[in-house]
Amino acid sequence: TARDARGFATKFYTTEGIWDLVSNNIPVFFIQDAIKFPDLVHAFKPEPHNDMPQASTAHNNFWDFISLTPESMHMVMWIMSDRALPRSYRMMDGFGVHTFRLVNAEGKYTFVKFHWKPLLGVHSLVWDEAQQLAGKDPDFHRRDLWDAIDSKAYPEYELALQLVPEEEGDELGFDLLDPTKLWPEDQIPLQRVGKLTLNRNPENFFAETEQIAFHPGHVVPGIDMSDDPLLQGRLFSYFDTQLNRFGTPNFAQLPINQPKSPVNNFQQDGPMRFANRPGPINYAPNSLAGTPQEAPAKKEGYVHYPAGADGVKTRERSKTFGDHYTQAALFYNSLTPPEQEHIGQALTVELSKVTDAKIKKLMLEHLAKIDQDLAGQVAGKIGMQAPKGASATRAGKSKGLSQEEGPKDSIKSRKIAILAADGVTAADVKRMATSLKKEGAMAEVVAIRLGDLKGDVKVDKSFATADSIMYDAVYVPGGPGSVTALLGEEKARRFVRQAYDHGSWGGL
Repeated sequence: TARDARGFATKFYTTEGIWDLVSNNIPVFFIQDAIKFPDLVHAFKPEPHNDMPQASTAHNNFWDFISLTPESMHMVMWIMSDRALPRSYRMMDGFGVHTFRLVNAEGKYTFVKFHWKPLLGVHSLVWDEAQQLAGKDPDFHRRDLWDAIDSKAYPEYELALQLVPEEEGDELGFDLLDPTKLWPEDQIPLQRVGKLTLNRNPENFFAETEQIAFHPGHVVPGIDMSDDPLLQGRLFSYFDTQLNRFGTPNFAQLPINQPKSPVNNFQQDGPMRFANRPGPINYAPNSLAGTPQEAPAKKEGYVHYPAGADGVKTRERSKTFGDHYTQAALFYNSLTPPEQEHIGQALTVELSKVTDAKIKKLMLEHLAKIDQDLAGQVAGKIGMQAPKGASATRAGKSKGLSQEEGPKDSIKSRKIAILAADGVTAADVKRMATSLKKEGAMAEVVAIRLGDLKGDVKVDKSFATADSIMYDAVYVPGGPGSVTALLGEEKARRFVRQAYDHGSWGGL
């Protein structure tokens, strides 16, 4: 539950090969050029001299790098927002981040961005919940996903596309190929085209999850790359990573990575190779066997879009990649006041742990270009002077960026704690549990001890292991004996008090 971006990679096994949609739950990234990636990773990892801090970017190195990398400001707004503290993997967006091409049968292309939209809406933990869960249940997100699938509350996501015709790519006010920019839904609406349902858990985690290998270059006919410079770097780095992970280029022969469509080529030998071709012929072209032969485009062979290119080859970025603050401000402006407040609080926590004053000063100058009030709020909390200057307030707002806009009135798959003790009115417990189940929610009886309570009420968890942060709501059924016993138990009182402090629903 640490503050971080979450991966959202999906492997499609199609009749024309594998398509890997390698996504994140944040639609943009820190950098525009893949060559910066090793330095980015070094900066946010623990500092090399003492290997601290763990699972945190609240240290000098990270913010030094960020303060000197203005293109990161949009991603910083997202990573400091509630989006980096998802309530559940079932309740977070997935974004393909990069711009791809869709190519039709006539060879005409359309720019596309891919999205996963959860049917349960996008919801987050509060910071205090996330911190406590990291200690009380480090497997919280994994357990939540497993339990939901196991109870047949299958997570569902809709696949959505944003499409920009080739001829309209220069008319939007930002560069479509910049991975630090999103496509505002006001300008480019989402088109929902399909649905993904997670309907079973892995039978063996190592075989089906640990051994899986994703690659953004795994596409099928009709999908092609763009000139996004970060994507171009990932096309190299992912295969290089898999070579290091598996120690062999034959990782595609592992069952989880094998395409369901036939593969015919002359690759052979090496570690983990078990699908060598029979016979003496292992090269192409050949006249001795005549097979396999390349499949032409008319027979589902893959052909790259023939993109034109001209100009001087240099190590520089387009001037259209140069606006680092407008979309950061657009995101911030589009949030509700509580969501904006959470960004300010997160920045305060992070920058309070930075010990170098010049780094904090430079970060405040960046924040002032996004929103002057935000910079002033953070400056006051970290003992610095707020910088003066115009902020990018003309960025406006856009729909689809605030979590408050999404679905939030459903109790489906939510987890409710029913607090009880001996003397509880059993009928109340059973009535509530039945009603919750009917609505698709999951209920657990939490008591002072395990076992059965009087009245044939089965206890699922005790206060020794259960905590309000693990539930979405709390219900205390009737029964004078039960209520009296709970009032006398400090852990029960704390359970209810903390649920209230975190804004969880409660019922008596």
